[in-house]
Amino acid sequence: MRHGRTLLSALVVAGTALFALSPLHAGTAAAETPQLTGLWLTTDYPERNADFGDAIRIGLDLMNKNLPPQRVELSVDGLPDGWKSEIDGGGAAIEAAMVGTDRTVSLDLHLTPPKTAKAGTYAFEVEGKVVGQGEGRTMTLPVKLTLAAPKPAKLTLDPKLPDLRGTAKSSFDFELTLKNESLNDTVVNLAAAAPDGFEVAFTEGYGSQEITSLPVKAGASKTVHAKVHPPQNVAAGHYQVQVGAQSDVAKASANLELDVTGQPAVALEGPNGMLSGSATAGEERDFTFTVANSGSAPAHDLSLRADAPSGWKVKVDPKTLPELQPDQQQKVTVEVTPGDKAVAGDYMMSVRANGKGVSNSADFRITVMTSTMWGIIGVVVILIALMVLAVGVRRYGRR
Repeated sequence: MRHGRTLLSALVVAGTALFALSPLHAGTAAAETPQLTGLWLTTDYPERNADFGDAIRIGLDLMNKNLPPQRVELSVDGLPDGWKSEIDGGGAAIEAAMVGTDRTVSLDLHLTPPKTAKAGTYAFEVEGKVVGQGEGRTMTLPVKLTLAAPKPAKLTLDPKLPDLRGTAKSSFDFELTLKNESLNDTVVNLAAAAPDGFEVAFTEGYGSQEITSLPVKAGASKTVHAKVHPPQNVAAGHYQVQVGAQSDVAKASANLELDVTGQPAVALEGPNGMLSGSATAGEERDFTFTVANSGSAPAHDLSLRADAPSGWKVKVDPKTLPELQPDQQQKVTVEVTPGDKAVAGDYMMSVRANGKGVSNSADFRITVMTSTMWGIIGVVVILIALMVLAVGVRRYGRR
C-alpha cells in the first residue's frame, strides 16, 4: 500500500485529477509500468489574457482513463459579482457531462464580464463533482484571466470601391462598411463634403430611404451607401468627396474619388430662335438652324437630316459635322421646297442630329401658301391701300 501511494502521488498533472490505480500483480510490481487510471478536468491554457469586449472562450477537457462511465456536474466558482459564465457542450449550455471509459469530452467555458469591470487579473475555479458511482469525488481546475484596459471608442468607415468612373448623368454609388469598435451602442451621424453642385445622399444597406444617422450596436458593422450625383454641366475631370461618420465619442472619414468623363449634349434651334416659318408651294425656301453642343465633351460624327411631308424636297447643308466642341455652335441650312400641289396650311418638319452617344431633334412648323393665295393677298393689300387713300382724300380734300 505504501508503494501504491507513492505511485499515486507521482501521477498528479497540471489541473486536477481523480484516479485510482489498478492492483499490481504480486512479484511484478517493480518491473511493470502502472496502468494510468483516473478522471481529469483540464484546460490547455489555464492562464490567459482578454480585451474588453472580446468574446471570452476557454476550452475544457473532461478525460476518463480506464474507469466506468462517469457523470460529472460542472460549475464555476469565484467569479466577481456581475460576471456571467456558461459551460457549453455539443452546442448547448450544460450543467453536467457523461464521459465514457477511455473517452474525452470537450467543453467550452464562456465568460462575459460586465461593462463596469475593471482591468486586472481574476482568479476563479471550474469544479467537477462526480455523481453516481464514485459520488462525492470532486475536481477543481484553477484558472486565471487577465482583463486588459478597455480600448478607446473607435469608428471605422471603409469604402468597398473608393474610386468610380461615370458621366455627368451617372449616379455614383459607393458602398461603405461602418463599424462601431467600442463597448457601447451608439448613434452615428453621417455627413459629406462635396464640390459645388454635387449632391450626396446616404441609404442603409440596399434600402431606398435616405438617412442622416443610424444606430450601431457595440462591436457591430452596418453597410451604408453614399450616392453622389454630379451636376449635369460638370466638366470632365477628377473630383473628391469626403464622407464622415461621427458619434458622441468617436468619428471616422473616408475619401471617395469620382472620375467624371465628358458627355456631349446636342441642341437644335430654329431661325432666330423660332421653330416656325412660312413657305410657298413649289418654291424653295431656306431656313437656318443652329446646332450647339451644351455638354462637357466633344460631339463626334454628327449626321443631320430633315424629314418633311411626302412630295416635298429637303436638302441639309452640311449633312455631317465631324466634331463639335463643348459650347461650340454650327449653322446648318435646310432648303425646303413644298410640293407643287401642297394645300395651304400648316405642316411639320422634323430636324434631327445624331452622333456617337448623343442625339436630339426639333419639330419645325411650316405654314404653306399657294401662289393663288399670294395673288389674293396682293389684291387685298392693294384694295386696303386704295381705301386708305380714298379716306384721306375725302377727309383732307374738302379743306
